[in-house]
Amino acid sequence: MKKIIVLLAATFAASYSYGILSLSESGANRFLDELEALSLQGKSAEYCARLHPDLRVSVRDHSADPPADFDGGREDFCGYVSYAAKGMGLLGISTHVARNDFTITRDWLHPWTAQARYHEDRITTMTKVHVVVHTRSEDSLTLVQTLDGIKLLTLDSRVSVAP
Repeated sequence: MKKIIVLLAATFAASYSYGILSLSESGANRFLDELEALSLQGKSAEYCARLHPDLRVSVRDHSADPPADFDGGREDFCGYVSYAAKGMGLLGISTHVARNDFTITRDWLHPWTAQARYHEDRITTMTKVHVVVHTRSEDSLTLVQTLDGIKLLTLDSRVSVAP
């Protein structure tokens, strides 16, 4: 009986710790970097595979004229990302991203869920049209560790041209 209790306690501790470690600041940044790379490579199917089925997205991008506002779920966002990915190669897009003031919060009852908040400075270079755009955003998102890996559950982003 003691062995069963110890085994259950060890399993619980390992499960609890795994969520905390995988959704640490470095784990969340690694996940975001992977999404960035998939987007730039035009791999929209792989990008969409990292989105939770219950995804909710709100983007207010005022870095261009006209502004691009987007609200939707997983299917809508996958369509949005897939459409945008088609232009990556045509424009020769590359980016440099810096995430500042990165914070992770979680509820101790939900170790496999984490909320991330950060300020993002992004320099996007479009080599084929000789354009460089510097944007700044305030982002908050929810990540969930699932059996299939980390998934994006919510995204709220407010983007503007950097001063």
